[in-house]
Amino acid sequence: MEKKTFFKTLEGELTIAFFIIIIAFVLILFGLNKTNEELCLSGFILIVVAMLFSPFKVFILQRNK
Repeated sequence: MEKKTFFKTLEGELTIAFFIIIIAFVLILFGLNKTNEELCLSGFILIVVAMLFSPFKVFILQRNK
């Protein structure tokens, strides 16, 4: 049985998604502070991607295996 690294497990992938959401939150706050719509939009897109990562992996990628 081969040993997986932490970031190859489900918990590690969700941890990466959590950090991406935190970075996106900071981007949104910085964008609101500087009235920069591009930063707010990029933060929103990062949050959507991070939140949809787990359902996409479970229902799309692993379903075909």
